[in-house]
This record gives sequence, structure tokens and C-alpha cells, in this order.
Amino acid sequence: MAAPNRPRAAASVTFRCYGHPRITGSHTKTLELTRDTDVTGRATCVLGVRSEHDDRVLLRLRGDVEVVLEGAGCRDSFTATMSAFFLGDDSLVFRRGPGLRGRTFAYDATKSAAEVDRALVRALVDGEAELDVTIRELGSGDRRGALFVVSVPIGNDDDLSPRARRVLEAADLVLAEDTRRFRDLVQRTGMHVEGRVLSYHDHNEAERAGGVIRELDGGARVALVSDAGTPLFSDPGYVVVNRAVDAGYAVSPVPGPSSLLAVLSASGLAVDRFTYAGFLPRRSAARQTELRRLTERGDAFVVHEAPRRIGALLADIAGVSPDWDLCVGREVTKVFEEFRRGTAVELAEAFAAVDEARGEFTVVAAPPASAAEPEKTDGVADAQLDRLVRALLEQGVTVKTLAKALGELPGTSHKAAYARVLAIAERR
Repeated sequence: MAAPNRPRAAASVTFRCYGHPRITGSHTKTLELTRDTDVTGRATCVLGVRSEHDDRVLLRLRGDVEVVLEGAGCRDSFTATMSAFFLGDDSLVFRRGPGLRGRTFAYDATKSAAEVDRALVRALVDGEAELDVTIRELGSGDRRGALFVVSVPIGNDDDLSPRARRVLEAADLVLAEDTRRFRDLVQRTGMHVEGRVLSYHDHNEAERAGGVIRELDGGARVALVSDAGTPLFSDPGYVVVNRAVDAGYAVSPVPGPSSLLAVLSASGLAVDRFTYAGFLPRRSAARQTELRRLTERGDAFVVHEAPRRIGALLADIAGVSPDWDLCVGREVTKVFEEFRRGTAVELAEAFAAVDEARGEFTVVAAPPASAAEPEKTDGVADAQLDRLVRALLEQGVTVKTLAKALGELPGTSHKAAYARVLAIAERR
């Protein structure tokens, strides 16, 4: 894998900021330069406004840097370490503390605004004062890049988050499941992606991973995207993320659209606990075996299926758990978005009558609501159970042990079981 086509930085970068009447430079933890034209009295970390910095140039800086501040015949300097998570911003924030992922330009700064030469700070109270900033690489420090796992729209381009756009535009390298689809997304959304775009899919991820690690070691910001939604959920990406984590590189999620969560949220089913099973086996026998394993857990589960197999999947669910409640989401967030709800039998019959299903399907299955209702027992059964509990207590069995056993009965929660056993124990 060749190096990113974004050119390396020059030895230093210089830009200009201006003073402001509200500059106090009294903050003890940070120092900030901003493109804003106005600041409030609370902005005690700001030393310069109307900053003329160029994000594209600053994004090339790596590792330790020296920052030189010059204006009104005064000069001061400090060192800091560039953050791999800087994506371009209206504000350049230097922090005294260790590396942080949120809006940090550089960390481990040796000075804060409160420690900058006071003569320089006093001069910057003049709104017309000029502050020249030079940032020079020192060739040392942590020069490693970062891997961003980026969610992209599953159908509606308006779901592309501002942060996802910033990451993709700032990335030196974008790993895309399908480069053509990614470039179509770039064109439709008006993104300006200057980094290289390489294919990364099931058939080449093992081969690509080594090259990606070398890119990260060289300081690259790498973005991983799938065709739609969030990578790694039935999409490639595990190999490179796993390799990056093992090698100690920073991996940052950029959350957003997901067909899994979208259909869950709109299903109307009890999904506080669920299993994500992705795509089930294609052969019916193997698929039914997996379905039995999923339903035996007693929790909701979520699967994806292709249009040509959705009817067969629903028929198998109906064969294994006919009374389970289903929600089938099709073309979620797209023009022809559709949700179908009903029992497994009802939806299997409905889709059996469809000649050719179209779209991308996500299926949520949950136990019937009646299964969650406590089973009703008559007074005789309750009295017998109470006598049994009382007898076991008299034989030395602890309340905790009895409550745990009673809580395994159908329709009985562990909390209710404990309260019941405790009440019997207190009446003895």
C-alpha cells in the first residue's frame, strides 16, 4: 500500500491572528486561537481571534511541535504534541493535559494562556494588534495516526452526521467496502474527500490490514466505512480494527445510521434485551437449528436477510416459533420504507404470497407478549408452595438459596421471589 497522496508538511506553518479587547490570557489549563471575531469575558484561554489558519496545512503536522507567538515586539514559545484526532476546527486548542479526543489541536503543552509573556498578552488587548503564530515540527514525540470507524447513511443522505463528514474530509486514507458506492455518496453529499480511497472487503481485508497498520504508524488518519450503516455489523472491518487495537493505535467510533438500531427502535416490540445474529445460514436445516438456539434464549433477536431469501427465512421462523411477534423492516430510511408487523405465521403467509420481494430486510423477532406475563396460580398451589418454603427454611436452607430457586419458576421474577421467601421467613 503506497503512502497517502496528501503531501507531507513543510518544516513549519505560519499564520496570523488578531487581538481583542476582552483578551485576559488567564486560563491555567489551555490556550486557544480562534477564527471567531468576538469573544466573551469568560474566554480566558483565548489569545487571538480572526485566526487565518488553514486546516489543510495544519492536518499535516505530526508529533511534537514548537509554537512561537510573536507580536508588538514581544515573543514567547512553548512545545506541545499534535493530536491525531484534530480534524480541522475554527478553534485551535492547546491543552496542558494528556491527549484528549474532543476538540484538541495539541496536548501536553508546556504553557497555558496564563503562562504566556504578560507583555504580549497586554499588547493583544488592542483589537488591531497582530499575533503571528509559527508551528514547527520537532521530529519527535508520538507521530502515530488514528483509525476512525465511520457510520454512513443507510438510505437517506441527510443522515450523514457533521462529524462523519469532517472525518472523511480530513482522512488521509478511506477504506471503503465498495469504492464506487462511496464516491457516489461523496458526490451526492458534496463532500471534499482529498485522501486516497481504497477498497476493503471480505476478500482482501487480511491483505489490506498490514498496509493499514503501516499507514497508521506513519501518522495517517484512516477512516473505515461500509456500503451503508455502521462497519463490522455483517460488514467487513473486524480484521483491521482488531489489528489496530492489538498494535496500540487509537480507534475512534463515529456513530450514526444503523439498520439494526433503526428497526429495533421502530419495531414496537420488547427489545430491552436482544441478540444480534446478522445473516443466518442459507440452508434451511442449518437456519432452523440456529433459530431454535436463538428462541431458546427467550430474548428478542435481530437478523438481516436478502430479498430472494426473506420468504424462506420467515417460513422457518414460523416453523420454529409460530407465535413469536415479528417486525420486518424494508428499505429503512429510503423512499419506499416499509414496516410489516405480526406473528411469525402471519408474516410468513403474507410474504409467501409475494412473487418477488425487493429491498434490504431487517427482521426483529420477540417472544409473544403473553410469555412475559406472570403465570396465574390458584390459591391451593400458592399455599402448597408457601408450606414447602417454610419447611425448607426450618431445615436450614437460607433465604437467598430459596429465593434463587423460586425465581427460576416461570412467571416469577427474582425480586418477587426474594420478597416472598423473606415474608414467609419473618412469619415463622
